This record gives sequence, C-alpha cells and structure tokens, in this order.
Amino acid sequence: MTITCNVRPAAFLVSRGEIQAAIEKHTTLISEVQRGEDLYRTSLGWLDVGTQKIDELVHVAKHVNQIAEVMIVIGIGGSNRGAVAALEVLKRTTTSPTTLYFAGDTLSETRLADAMEVLKTKSVVLNVIAKDFNTVEPGITFRMLRSAMQAKYGNAYAQRIIVTGSKGSGQLYEVARQHGYTYLPFPSDIGGRFSVLSPVGLFPLAVAGVDIRNLLDGAYAMQQRVRTEQGEDNPAILYAIFRSLIRKKGIALESLVTFEPDLQHFIRWWIQLFAETEGKTDQVLFPVGFSYSEDLHAVGQYVQQGPRILMETYLDLQYEENGCVIGPSKDVVDGFDYLDDTPFSRLNRTVYQAALQAHSDDGIPCIELKCDSFLGAASLGGVFYFFLFTAYLSARLLGINPFNQEGVEQYKRNMYAELEKPGYEK
Repeated sequence: MTITCNVRPAAFLVSRGEIQAAIEKHTTLISEVQRGEDLYRTSLGWLDVGTQKIDELVHVAKHVNQIAEVMIVIGIGGSNRGAVAALEVLKRTTTSPTTLYFAGDTLSETRLADAMEVLKTKSVVLNVIAKDFNTVEPGITFRMLRSAMQAKYGNAYAQRIIVTGSKGSGQLYEVARQHGYTYLPFPSDIGGRFSVLSPVGLFPLAVAGVDIRNLLDGAYAMQQRVRTEQGEDNPAILYAIFRSLIRKKGIALESLVTFEPDLQHFIRWWIQLFAETEGKTDQVLFPVGFSYSEDLHAVGQYVQQGPRILMETYLDLQYEENGCVIGPSKDVVDGFDYLDDTPFSRLNRTVYQAALQAHSDDGIPCIELKCDSFLGAASLGGVFYFFLFTAYLSARLLGINPFNQEGVEQYKRNMYAELEKPGYEK
C-alpha cells in the first residue's frame, strides 16, 4: 500500500518553488526526524513498528474469546480512539465471538448505566487502559464496573480483568500484581495518541477478530517508505511542509475529508493526534473533519463561499467495489433514469471528484492523499503510520515538542482541586 500526496493547482497560496525551498531549508531536521531524534528518544517507541511483540496479545485475546460475549474497553482519548477507529473500518471483515463495548471516555452517569446494563446481561471481561492511572474518567469507571464484576462473579472476577498500563507506584501494573489481574504493557516510550499500533490498540482489535499482523505489516511498509525517501517524492514530507507553509498564508483550519462514513471515527482519532501534538502555539492549523457527501449538505456552502480560512485534505481511501449496479425503475418515474446500469461505486467516486474540483477551482487549498489499496487491515495500518509520522514531523517544523500536552493537564488540576483530591487543594 502506498500513498501519493498531490497539491492541487488551486492551492496557489503556496508555490512549488516555496515547497522545494522549505524542504531544502529543513533537510537536516527532516533527516533527524526520520532517524528519530535523540532528544525525544523516550517518546519514540512507536516509530519502529517492527519491534512490536504480539504473540502474548493474540494468546490473551483467544482466552477472552473463549469466556466472554463482550469485552468492555475502559479508556479515554488515545487509549481507545485508535481501536474504535480501526474497528469501525474493519468490522465487515472480522468475525469474533466477543463484541467490544467502549466506556470510560465520559463522566456521564447515563453512559455508565448503559455499561452496567451490558455487564448485567452479558458474559463480560474488562480491559482497562491507562498510561497514567490518575485520570478520573477511566479510573472511576473502572471502579464502578469492577465492583459490579465482583458482585457478579465473586472471587473469580479477577480472571476477567485485563489491565493495559504502566509500571510504577499507584499504576496499573501494581494493581494487577496485587489483585491477580492479567497485565499487558502500555509502553513507557509511547504516548496515548501515538499508541494505536502498540498493545493499547492491538489487543482490543485482536479480541475483535482483526488480523493485527496484517495491520502491522501495512504500517511497517509505510514506515520503510516515509523514513527513507527524500524530498517531494516522500508524501509525508510534502504534506508536512505544505501544512507548515499554508498556515503562514492566513489559513487557520485543516479539514480531513473522507467519503466513507466508516471513517468518521478515524477522523476523530486524526483530530486528537494533530490537536494534541501541535496545539502549543498560535501558528498551528486547527484540525476538523468532514464526511462527504453528507457534510456537503451541511457545511459545503460555508466551505465553498465562506471566509478563506480553511484547507482541505482529501483522504482517497474507499472500500473495494462490491458489484452493486443501479437497475431501472420499472413502475415509478423518479427522474433518475440517467443512472440506469451505472455501478453504484461510481457515484462516490464522482462526488469525490466534483467536490474536489469545485472547491479547488474556487480557491480553497486542497491536498489529495491518494491510496493505491482498498480499505483493509494493511492499508489502514499504513494510513495510521503515515499520520503518526507526519504529526511528529509537522510539530518539529513548528519548533515544538510533539509529545507533551501541558494544556490538557490544567483542566485535570482544576478538577482535582474541585473534587478535593489530596495534594490539589484550592
């Protein structure tokens, strides 16, 4: 699976010469990022997916499949968005006796009650994921569901708890050791939003029946390309450089545009990745996402003729055609006879081209990320890695640390103080 990055001619705000000059200017930095900078070595565990060990994950997943109808995955943000995104895309090609149910990403009492009902009526395993087991949303959800598991299964409940977390005082490794839970590592050198291709994302997907080896194979193939190719031939470099230049031209937002509804959760994963990685300066694009063609009838007018503050990144990644052909309407005159005998898949391709052409012709900066493979585990793994690497490179072009998130911590401190957590008094 390969990706090509095409800058549409309408993106006249940035010339080809500017792109080439920027690549030359940043050649040393780009090479350092491709190697993995020593400065960020403790955060680059995701950079080489070839180091991931999955035998234990597959073994534990098979055990879960034997004992559980549902695995409730408790996590928030990077701890579950990758798995949610992948499962939504691949659900049509997976079979598993165990359904995934996601919880712990909200403090809504109603959502907790929904999870409790699942636990009450189904055979359940819990998988709680937390690199820092201090975050309230997954932590307190785990407590509530864990208590319900104890009431339902008695002393045997511990055999149905799997924790994916860190070592250290008060962290999930210690909880697992003390209470006999199954422990899987949340690698210390991988942050949450970069964790989809680690045990954090791979284990739930293995339980759901996803071929995680195939997913990693696709990611590894993409890794080999974006970490070796130079200049504009490397789609990650071209994409990152264009993003860095377009912001200086007054563009404030980037929308990831997809044409398969199953990619909406992938958009949410992408938004978090770039928002948390780059959002530490006012010289950064705000990430949003549109799902066309539905959103053409919701925000399309704003995009077409509203203020010129937006660029669009078209992700050309669609499912394999299934042979559906539009048949004639024999009894009802509906005005669509011009589509008789047309492959239905042509409609999605046509709206893709029509929207891209209309927007770029009207002066909206557009980039196409064209994939040469249909949606599947390998292609999705490649796209995941492409964006992980590009987020890292884009942040370094901005001159910022890609891996911290001090802004997120401020709301946590406020919440801890309000809830009177020891050490966080007002």
